[in-house]
Amino acid sequence: MLAIKHILVVLDHEQPEQFALDRAVTLARSLKADLTLLSTAFEAYCEEGSSFDEETRQRIRSALIQQRQAWLDSYLNELSDITTQTEVHWQKHLHDAVIESVRQQSFDLVIKGTQPHHLLDRIFTHTDWNLLRHCPAPVMLVKSAQPWRHNRLLAAIDATSTDIGHSRINDNILSFAEHLADHFETDLHLANAYPLVSVAFAMVPEVTAPDDIQGYISKQHEEACEQWAHKYSIHTDHVHVGEGDADHVIADFANAIDADLVVVGTIGRQGIAGVLIGNTAEALVDKVHCDVLVIKPDDGVPVELE
Repeated sequence: MLAIKHILVVLDHEQPEQFALDRAVTLARSLKADLTLLSTAFEAYCEEGSSFDEETRQRIRSALIQQRQAWLDSYLNELSDITTQTEVHWQKHLHDAVIESVRQQSFDLVIKGTQPHHLLDRIFTHTDWNLLRHCPAPVMLVKSAQPWRHNRLLAAIDATSTDIGHSRINDNILSFAEHLADHFETDLHLANAYPLVSVAFAMVPEVTAPDDIQGYISKQHEEACEQWAHKYSIHTDHVHVGEGDADHVIADFANAIDADLVVVGTIGRQGIAGVLIGNTAEALVDKVHCDVLVIKPDDGVPVELE
């Protein structure tokens, strides 16, 4: 079975509450994983080109790093039962520090607290969006300090895609979801959305939609979901298939069943198209009331040796 043993916890000193740490501690104790607490320190006047001389810049920089280190250390007293270490990076952008750390070490999961987002956040490369797109490890965004209490986990997949990339990401999504569901004795649900073909044909009025094409697509998705559900031993009454935009459909299912966590995949779109169109995973973060775990095609955790 899969093993999530090394967790990186991102602590943002600018946020009043550290939701990520609360969730990470719960996961670490259940999964018997170790934690690395990461934060950053930075001031532009400590960089070359400022009005301070080199020695002064170094002394200020050292003091700021020590200050941030003391802040991280203040959380360690409550974590004596968990193997824990800390990292302070001199980085202007928090996501750059996280990506650097993940590339240097083998983390199975990155956990970060999140706040509501807006379009301007995306245009100006908000930390969360950069992590979802570029972090070389699964990223869990935590919405609140409240513990998971409904015992429901929702895995969202694209069931009918047959290419290698989508099949791999579906397996990664369901493997992570199954692993967490087993450890927390949580009901595992599966969700899938399919497009409204009538809307597409309405945009091309000279083309007539085939009879009952929507029914055919619906059945196709239901049968594909049944196959994935069977592979991961998900009860048939825990399979949810709906028509419409994926982010709206999945969010509706998640909110309807009071999911504690949604596990979803992303292809990490680049450039202006990714900013304005956005991925389903990114759109979901602000539409659901629960935590969101984002998986990419290359994400995976090692197999635990029996």
